[in-house]
Amino acid sequence: MSQFNIHPRARVEFEEAFVNYLGIDPKLAIIRSRQSFDCLDRMIANPWLFNLRRPPSRRANLKPRFAEYYIAYMIWREKVVILAIAHAKRRPYYWRNRIVESRKLF
Repeated sequence: MSQFNIHPRARVEFEEAFVNYLGIDPKLAIIRSRQSFDCLDRMIANPWLFNLRRPPSRRANLKPRFAEYYIAYMIWREKVVILAIAHAKRRPYYWRNRIVESRKLF
């Protein structure tokens, strides 16, 4: 699988987290972004690698330094669909309605 789609709100979440870390420390923002992209690369290369949570969603945790963040995604029409870039301790599963939205979008 080499293609993916990203829900518009997930894109905003990625950008907001980047800006937030940029305000704390620009180097930290770059490290977090790299970890997110590395995780995305692994996810696209092998979408079944990460844990199935509440079907059909899967969860890919970022590395320990940013372990409170995860990427929620699903496999839809043979593509990875990013549903959220979420914080594990804030409003769990707030993004669940994006599953239906993404099926309509993609």
